[in-house]
Amino acid sequence: MASSLRSSGLFFSAARSSKPVSPSAAAHGQCRSFSKAPELKARGISQNVSLKPPAQPSAKVRIRTSLWSSLPQDIGLLPGTFIRPLWRDMPSLFEQPRQRLHMEWLWLKTGFQNFLGILAYSKWLNKGLPLRLRERRKAARELHQRMYTAFAAGDVNTIRKICCTGLSNSLSARIANRPSDERITWTLEKYNRTPATYFTGIRVVSDRVTQIPERPDSGVRQVVVRITSRQSTSTMSLPAKRGVQESAGSPSLRSETKSTSASQEPVAVKQQDCTEYIVFQKFRWMGEEEDWRIWGHTNPTTVEDLDSPFFAAGLTLSERLAATKELMEGRR
Repeated sequence: MASSLRSSGLFFSAARSSKPVSPSAAAHGQCRSFSKAPELKARGISQNVSLKPPAQPSAKVRIRTSLWSSLPQDIGLLPGTFIRPLWRDMPSLFEQPRQRLHMEWLWLKTGFQNFLGILAYSKWLNKGLPLRLRERRKAARELHQRMYTAFAAGDVNTIRKICCTGLSNSLSARIANRPSDERITWTLEKYNRTPATYFTGIRVVSDRVTQIPERPDSGVRQVVVRITSRQSTSTMSLPAKRGVQESAGSPSLRSETKSTSASQEPVAVKQQDCTEYIVFQKFRWMGEEEDWRIWGHTNPTTVEDLDSPFFAAGLTLSERLAATKELMEGRR
C-alpha cells in the first residue's frame, strides 16, 4: 500500500496545471498560515479529532479463551466405560455362567444408558447438537490412518494436532529416539470385515458423554471403536553421506548409486492382523467444539473388572458412588 501511495503521490504531483499563474495567486500561495483554528471554528468544525481504538475482545471472550487453552485433554477413560470383549474372550456360558450373564446384562444396560445420555446431552442440555452417529466411524477411520502415517513419517506437527497431550508426547519421544538414518513406512493393507465389527472393519463399542460440572454448555464425548485390520510396516536404513562428490560420468559414482539403491531396500517387513480398541474424544467448552482427537488405546472389560464398583452387582446408587469416590481418591 505504501508503494501505491507513493505512486499516486508522484502521479498527482506530476499532473500540474498548464494555465499561467497570476502574481496575486502566486503571492497567496507563498503565504503559509500557522494556525487555522479561527477558520475551523468559524465553520463549525470541531478541532478535537479522536481516533477510534481497535476493537478488543470482551472480558468474557478473553476468560473463555484462557480457560479453553488451559483445559486438560488427558482426562483418561471415562469411569464406568464397558467395552464388550470378543466372543472368544468372553467367559464360557458353561464354566462361568454367572459372569457371562453379568457381562451380557452390562452390555445391554450400558448401551441403553449411553444412548439416553447422548440424547439428553444433544437435545436437552445443549439444544440443537447433532447426534453424530454416522460421523463416529468415519472420524475413527481418518484419525487411525493419519496417526500411524504421521508416526511412520515422523510428522510431529500432525501428531500434536490429532492426538491428545499424553499420546502425542509419547509418540514424539519415540520419533526423537529413532536413529537418524532409519526410515519407517506404514501401510494399511485392508480392513478385516469380521462379525466382530459387523463386517465393516470398524465397530463402535462404547459412546459416552458427560457434562463438565459448573460450566454451562460444556462437556466431553468419548467414543471407543474396535478396528480389525491387516497392517504392514517396513524399516530401511539410509546410506551414510560421503563428503567427496565425484563426477556424474565416473564409474565410482555409478557403483555408488547401485550400492545406495541396494542399501535402501527394506531390511525388515512385518505384516500382521491387528485388533485395536481406539479411544477418541471431542471437547465442548462454553458452546465451542474442538475437533476429534485420539486419546489412545485401551483394553476390553475383563472378568476381573466385574468386581469394581462401576460394574459390581447388588450395590445401590449411593453405595456405588461412595465406592467410586474411594477408588478415585486412592483409598483402595
